[in-house]
Amino acid sequence: MGGFLDGFEVGSKEIVTDGVKFYKIVDVGFGILEEWAYRLRDIFGKNSCLILHGKSFSRQYGEILKGILGNAGDVLRCIISVGGGSVIDRGKFLSKELGLPFISIPTLLSSDGIASPVGVKNHKSEFIGLPYGVIVDISIISEAPEWSILAGTGDLISNLSASIDWDKFKDKSSEPYSFLASLISKSSALSILDLNPFENLEILAWGLILSGWAMEISGSSRPASGPEHKMSHSLDILGFGGKHGIQVGFFTPLFLKLNGYKDWERVRKYLIGIGFPESIEMKEDFVKMVFSKASFTRPHRWTVLEELGWEKVLNEAVDMGLIKIA
Repeated sequence: MGGFLDGFEVGSKEIVTDGVKFYKIVDVGFGILEEWAYRLRDIFGKNSCLILHGKSFSRQYGEILKGILGNAGDVLRCIISVGGGSVIDRGKFLSKELGLPFISIPTLLSSDGIASPVGVKNHKSEFIGLPYGVIVDISIISEAPEWSILAGTGDLISNLSASIDWDKFKDKSSEPYSFLASLISKSSALSILDLNPFENLEILAWGLILSGWAMEISGSSRPASGPEHKMSHSLDILGFGGKHGIQVGFFTPLFLKLNGYKDWERVRKYLIGIGFPESIEMKEDFVKMVFSKASFTRPHRWTVLEELGWEKVLNEAVDMGLIKIA
């Protein structure tokens, strides 16, 4: 089991972070929830943690924690979220408001939000700070719906597009560039490429955690959010209703190709092979709105979408068979 930091311990080895903030607690493994509940009680005390969870799937795991940690009392020392993205985001914002450590215990691996310093509210992201801890119990994740694993894989693979785009247009961005963050982001994406994510949940989890850390290093979501994320945000705003990770993964090959990445076809074949759609059919007026409005979702972030213009990007998406006009 992983442990604590100043360093961050895995077995007997200590990872030195050279002043870069890292998680105080981080662990990925099978059946580790109860053990960590007792350890958290030792750290923070009984009846001192507010435990947030969803109303259905995650509720049972939240109740397990409450049974060991107790219910929140008058003195709070930490916020714990047990659940999916919305529950985790709620915990992040609440921990910031109260100035308390935040611990993420995801029941889904649908995005790098499980470990990122960024929270999302009303389609807008806010840099909040790295979670104090991230605990991923694979036995819980293995019971999650299939779409969540696809979404998490898509979100992780999209780091390749985001980081390559960031490398290329760093001089046109208002956000500081970090080679280390870009390197970690690429590595996290490549860790899952060509693997079956359903059979490699631990690798997926660690990749998403590394993605979150890359954002902390850079001070923004840029190493994990590029033009593919702008497209997803545009779809969300226009009410398309798809899953974030699946949307960003779907658009990743397009922007890899536009940025000159030679293996973009390999990435596309991999995504289709694990269950991603080959194409999306949209009415012409709607698809033009999606592509034309994408840049405005993150206007401070210069990408290949702005460099080439949305019309050229749309034409390429149609030529690739990614977008079909209804």
